[in-house]
Amino acid sequence: MTSHPLRIVAVSAPYVWDVVESVNRIGREPVCVDNFGNAEPDLPNLVDESTISDRSVEFVIGPGSPNGRHATSVAVHASGWSNPVSLIDSTSTVAGSVDVQHGVYVNAGVVVGAQAKIGCFANLNRSSTVGHHTEVGDFVHVGPGASIAGGITIGPGAFIGAGATVLPNRTIGAGAIVGAGAVVTKDIEPFTVVVGVPARVLKTVEEWDTTCPYCATS
Repeated sequence: MTSHPLRIVAVSAPYVWDVVESVNRIGREPVCVDNFGNAEPDLPNLVDESTISDRSVEFVIGPGSPNGRHATSVAVHASGWSNPVSLIDSTSTVAGSVDVQHGVYVNAGVVVGAQAKIGCFANLNRSSTVGHHTEVGDFVHVGPGASIAGGITIGPGAFIGAGATVLPNRTIGAGAIVGAGAVVTKDIEPFTVVVGVPARVLKTVEEWDTTCPYCATS
């Protein structure tokens, strides 16, 4: 194990264990920073946020959901953490032409095609695929095994459920929720929940601010 640490901030959700494994696989030492409380005590190198004076070090965040990742980014930005970095699992395949923004987490077994863009703090979960020339917005969550075809635009804060499929050249609006296993054949309006095969509108959800705090102050 290298001594080159990578801080993982906001570690109260169980999903953080996936992040820990990814940090280990890229040969860095995970240091788990508890800033919200309720962290599992057996997390590696667990420290309280109050003990860290240098917050210019590289860090990633632990939560998986769009709202959780946004709330965490706002909190850590306000607490002086200034250097969010992307984390790409060593078992994933990301084309060299992909534009990966800060704070992104690409989990194990993910495939991202050529000329795609992955927005700030987006989360691509295990074994999902993102096609060529697809734009994944800030704070988007792509669930395990989801298949996003080429030429897709996914607005910030959208949630794509496990095993969902999005057909080519569609637009999914900001904050939209695509249910697990759904097949999206048409554009989805912002902050709309869709389910089923083919996907149909179930309801709308309350709008929320999907702005990246680091971009807003850069």
